[in-house]
Amino acid sequence: MLIAARLIVTAVAAITLAAVPVYPGAMLDAAASKAESAKHPKYPYKVYVTPDSYEKVVAFYKSRGASQSDAISGGNSAQQKMAMFSASDSTIAINWPADVTDKSGKVVSKTGTRIAIGS
Repeated sequence: MLIAARLIVTAVAAITLAAVPVYPGAMLDAAASKAESAKHPKYPYKVYVTPDSYEKVVAFYKSRGASQSDAISGGNSAQQKMAMFSASDSTIAINWPADVTDKSGKVVSKTGTRIAIGS
């Protein structure tokens, strides 16, 4: 019984301390990551972009247990949207719209979603 209880506590701790998941299919934006990390040297950021909708990205992080701390311009008619989440020891900032580029740097979408994960 004691071993089972320890295993449960260990599993819960591992889930709580697990890294914030990257949105499936999101592509790392190395230049934006470097720029954001330079602004906040104590809290480095990784910036990702996806052509998926803002609503779909927000729903993903909510479904992963991230705690939403702020939402700005949340309606469908908004020109810009932003949400802030906390998960583990990280902050997640989601912004729309964002340019999404392919590997050659060509803009493939001007209505993508930007995800910045800081630790």
